[in-house]
Amino acid sequence: MFCPECGSLSYPDNRGWIKCPDYKCGYEGPLSGTDGKGSEFTDPMTGETIDLSRTRVTEVVEQEGPKGTLRIGDYICPKCDGDRTFVELRQTRSSDEPETKICTCESCEHRWREYQ
Repeated sequence: MFCPECGSLSYPDNRGWIKCPDYKCGYEGPLSGTDGKGSEFTDPMTGETIDLSRTRVTEVVEQEGPKGTLRIGDYICPKCDGDRTFVELRQTRSSDEPETKICTCESCEHRWREYQ
């Protein structure tokens, strides 16, 4: 879902309210927005209008175990010396800075970061 005020990617809670992740916007409220029209989406392919305010999150499940792309032999775990590592790239700094590699060892689930 997107913030009805600024368009940032947001996720509604079980009440259908969102809290905008953009600190400059700061919108917190119903998905429909202050004018009540922000929750309608028209599919450009079919022309069908969908009311997104009727969607609900039933349960948020934390992901169990490592995530990312499995790399074998490219990284060595500093804790157990394992060579099977899941690697995920995240933009943790400003957009003109390189991504941060978040590495998770498959065998011991130790996590570490690599900055470029």
